[in-house]
Amino acid sequence: MKQTITYSAGIIFTLVLLFLIPQIAKAEIVPLTKGTTPEIATQNGKLLQTAINEASATSAKQVTLPAGLFYINGKIILKSHIVLTGPTTSPTATTLTMNNAPMTTDSTQTSQESATDITLQNFTLQYNPAISKFNYLSNPTNFYQDNLLNIGMITKTETSAGYKAATKKALKTNIKISNMIFNANNVGTSIINIAKAKNITIQKTQLLNSGLQSGISLTYSDNVTLTNNRLKNLGRSGIVMYYGNSGINISNNQVIDWMQRYGSYHYDAVKKSGETLDSMQDAAIDSYGPANQYITVKNNQINLSTGANKVNPNNPLIAKKWRLKTVPNYTRYTALRASGAQYALYQGNTINIDSPDTFSFFTANMRKSNTLIRPKAIVLTGNSFTSRNIYYPVRIFAGISDVGLLNGITIQANNFRIVGKINNYYRSLINVREVPIIENKRTAYYPTALLSVFNNTIRSTNLGSMVDGSSTSKKDALQLLFLNNNKNNGKLYQTARNYIGTTLKSITYSNKAIKGTVIWNADETKTKYIRITNLAGKALTPEHKLVKSNATNFNIPIKLVRGNQIKMQISESKGNYTNNSTILYQVK
Repeated sequence: MKQTITYSAGIIFTLVLLFLIPQIAKAEIVPLTKGTTPEIATQNGKLLQTAINEASATSAKQVTLPAGLFYINGKIILKSHIVLTGPTTSPTATTLTMNNAPMTTDSTQTSQESATDITLQNFTLQYNPAISKFNYLSNPTNFYQDNLLNIGMITKTETSAGYKAATKKALKTNIKISNMIFNANNVGTSIINIAKAKNITIQKTQLLNSGLQSGISLTYSDNVTLTNNRLKNLGRSGIVMYYGNSGINISNNQVIDWMQRYGSYHYDAVKKSGETLDSMQDAAIDSYGPANQYITVKNNQINLSTGANKVNPNNPLIAKKWRLKTVPNYTRYTALRASGAQYALYQGNTINIDSPDTFSFFTANMRKSNTLIRPKAIVLTGNSFTSRNIYYPVRIFAGISDVGLLNGITIQANNFRIVGKINNYYRSLINVREVPIIENKRTAYYPTALLSVFNNTIRSTNLGSMVDGSSTSKKDALQLLFLNNNKNNGKLYQTARNYIGTTLKSITYSNKAIKGTVIWNADETKTKYIRITNLAGKALTPEHKLVKSNATNFNIPIKLVRGNQIKMQISESKGNYTNNSTILYQVK
């Protein structure tokens, strides 16, 4: 019996070896050569490209790189169904240095090829640090203008048309990047560019020293997961979602030192165009928009590297080049931006920006490029924000609400710590502004429909208002504000002012009555009137008069059943509800 078992096991072991031998052979290490000469770099490029092509064309997926530093001439074109990997789990064991072209999924600038099932792991990819690059004072031209890694691309024609895609079909699918180091050495534009792609993962990877643009840029891409990465020394944003992205998960990343180069370039471009100089404040994690939706930005850390009260490096360079008497606050820091974004969650992020050039913790704005998208269904919750001086801790433009869901913009349970001063006019934590748009030769003003602010904790020496509305049209910049249980320096703080339609603490239905509390804004003087209507606007209750006080409770008898939807209209003119704040309420 023992002999039979031993014999059978021997057959199995032999079969396993016979099965493994061809697989091991297919995973041969690419015979790259060390050395810096053009001949060696050109040969390395050909060898690596051949190995990728052969692996893609056969069942041998894995392309294994040798240990060492290797120079590459020419672009490396990634193909479907490959795993390009270093020889060990240490990404520092192998470094590919690109001399004059990127690693890419497209053979030409306009080819728009399909590629799927690609993995990059366990090696370092960098640009040669000797490549001529942008230097604001001595070399204002960026000689080399490409990304270090291209996963798809937007053509120049599409870019000039405002990123209007010739096709939105995902051409690059199922691509994973893990345990890598990307070092652009301040060369080119972004480190990784992703366009017209779907099911993309970048994890446990370092992205260092981009050129004039960002660490990771996304355009027309879906189902992208960016997690546990470290991004440092970025020319522009850390992670930027340009146009038409959906299903983006950005979590547990570090973004350190963004907006390090692009601001000075932008300053020159604006001066050359003759436009009015304002400022440049793209965010560490940025939705540029329009049409970015279903975004999760969770548990990320955003900060500057060591050094208290750190000036943005663009500003002294601008002053030196243009011989300005004072250093301008032209390039400024914003942590999170949600322009042209809808259905976005920002949760559990830790932000610490110790700089005199800190502009904002969070901004949300509309974006109009081919299509107008106003921010909606955005939740900022459970984040920790710290700065020294800051201009606008939170800034909201033209937010819209789905009336049936009341899903406007919500700011709740955040911790704001401002060591220095809030420097906007009303010293407000949250500034809400309308957006003027010229339509048919007339100016239309877009206000924010709904903002909910509750359970936030603030530490500040000069807070003047929780929320203010800024308006050039002299109409409400914010139509409805829910304000409840916010504290400044440990004390309840519920102050709102300026162009805000109605501020409420709460609304409930119990004992056959609609109940709630109206908060008078700091500069409101008029009596308010309130009534309940059905969805068609027919009055269901008489008009109730509310006299100004710090907070006025109302109790309006009405018989409703679960599921009933009603409107509550609040006006400052008796009997006139043409211009009013309307709240849709559903009985639960």
